[in-house]
Amino acid sequence: MPKGHRGQTCAEAIRANIGPSEVVSASELSRRVKKLRSWKDKTICQHLMSLVVNLPPARDHWKSTRPFLLLRPDGKYELYDDRKHPKTVS
Repeated sequence: MPKGHRGQTCAEAIRANIGPSEVVSASELSRRVKKLRSWKDKTICQHLMSLVVNLPPARDHWKSTRPFLLLRPDGKYELYDDRKHPKTVS
């Protein structure tokens, strides 16, 4: 698996580029991640989908991924917090 800045995976780069109370669009998050390594848009997009806790098809498709993003109704992302957000269906 290609690694980015300091040996990060794409998923680790995504996690490192969103703050605890931040709400970010996919395009902004992608822009930030690309600064660390030139991952393809398709790679970043697939990682974003795989990391969403509230996207049931993703949970079925990427069973081994540990999701940490919440996809909001407005299409933006934020870090999932089980104390703040509704429980997800597994």
